[in-house]
Amino acid sequence: MAGIQIVADSACDLSPELVQRYDIRIVPLSVTIGDEHYTDGVDLTADEFYHKLRTMDVLPRTSQPAPGRFAEVYREAVDAGKQVLSIHIASKLSGTYQAACLAAEMVDSDSIVVIDSETVSMGAGLMVLAAARRSGSLAEAQEAMVKVKDTLGLLFIPDTFEYMEKNGRIGKAASLAGSLLQIKPVLTISRGTVEVVEKLRGRKRARRRLLEIFREQVGENKVHVTVLHADAEEEAREMLEEVQQTVDCAETYFTWVGPVIGAHAGPGVLGLTWHLALP
Repeated sequence: MAGIQIVADSACDLSPELVQRYDIRIVPLSVTIGDEHYTDGVDLTADEFYHKLRTMDVLPRTSQPAPGRFAEVYREAVDAGKQVLSIHIASKLSGTYQAACLAAEMVDSDSIVVIDSETVSMGAGLMVLAAARRSGSLAEAQEAMVKVKDTLGLLFIPDTFEYMEKNGRIGKAASLAGSLLQIKPVLTISRGTVEVVEKLRGRKRARRRLLEIFREQVGENKVHVTVLHADAEEEAREMLEEVQQTVDCAETYFTWVGPVIGAHAGPGVLGLTWHLALP
């Protein structure tokens, strides 16, 4: 074989620079805002998306790529003699993983492995990066990805429940929506489902507690960390600085929550995702 092709979807929120550096193939999801249709990361950036979200009184919608789009990418890789490791947003939150599985059946090759990350955004992105960095063989890439998944943590604070409630994506946290004035919970994604870690009053208190929980879970370990934000850059920069000062970071990333996740979580989200440094 002529190597490994790592494939992901645009909901992993990897930067274009990282995608190019590690030759990762991104299959984009679609975003619809009112009557306007966009391809995530192609003709709609995160900055543009949140501007539209704050100025338009409509609920955005997202849709997974067609299986045929994945099949094109898989065939191209297989025809070039490559094996494929395809890693995707949690199947409980999107049909993207199922579309990728259908595409693998269409191509009918033993050289394609499709993975449900069971998480979102840079949670999946960190798994994709680890696989891309250890892509000497399919087994090596899968092993690196599994090690990341096994130690992966994700915490986030929504600024509003409106989007998760209306999209029906909030799982056990649904009862918190609506009348909870100034309640800002710390949430996580557990096996593809949104769950409440703690409920606090006020955003500053929730942000402080998020960092405390993060430090408790990380301990003295060296970690790879991503600070995420949905049009809340100033707060996220402050959070990044505190993370770098208080935790042993192997590397840090700072990135937007992209349009796909933002469509369901809304503007103002702050989050952290991390994994233990690989040996």
